[in-house]
Amino acid sequence: MSNAKGRLDLDVVGHTAWITIDNPDRRNAMTASMWRQVPELLAAVADDPAARVVVLTGAGGAFSAGADISELHAIEGAAENPTVAAERALVDFPLPTIALVNGLCIGGGCQLAAACDIRVSAASATFGITPAKLGIVYPPSSIARLTELVGPSAAKLLLFSADFFDAAHALRMRLVDEVVEDPRTRVGELAATIASRSQLTVRASKELVDLAQRGLPLDERAGQWRQRSAEAGESAEGIAAFLERRQPDFPHH
Repeated sequence: MSNAKGRLDLDVVGHTAWITIDNPDRRNAMTASMWRQVPELLAAVADDPAARVVVLTGAGGAFSAGADISELHAIEGAAENPTVAAERALVDFPLPTIALVNGLCIGGGCQLAAACDIRVSAASATFGITPAKLGIVYPPSSIARLTELVGPSAAKLLLFSADFFDAAHALRMRLVDEVVEDPRTRVGELAATIASRSQLTVRASKELVDLAQRGLPLDERAGQWRQRSAEAGESAEGIAAFLERRQPDFPHH
């Protein structure tokens, strides 16, 4: 997927699909074509039976400096805003998604990271949401998601000021879940742990948490997942493995 103006790379290693933002000359700024690659690559991952977890990260020393400013007219003027489509593709993706944040995570970079299920940051990372510097109105879905993550006061601080904040501050405001010195090792281990668990339980949990977050009823869908678990022998295998003190061999993939 060669592109002189940047690209996203997909590499499936074991059960982990690594999607890497690669535009180093512009600190991994996202061009319109790169935004459009996000749903395309996620669709490719969904078709790969080996993939169980997606990690989104940036090449080199940055996660993403946001949308490429030179292409903002093309991005903002599109019939369907590609930043919102990329964000929605991440939110709706059925597998767990982890943002591995290294270096700058600014504007659209924060938009992508916030759309992932989990965010693990390097201690040296820097965060900022900067539409107020450009006279741009942040997308409603992005504002809603940011507010859910950090609360209304912190969301307003980020949006009003357009200032940059360090990883420690981002952790305090709940913009990220963990700050570690070696995020790649931590994310690799976390992805491997998730991949080793019951995939039926993991997918059910993701769907049910998302329903709860939207204030929707859970009982009917939870009952359907429990029935699938019983029919597949998922819970029977998990309980048997626990009692026999061995690693489970879950039937659902």
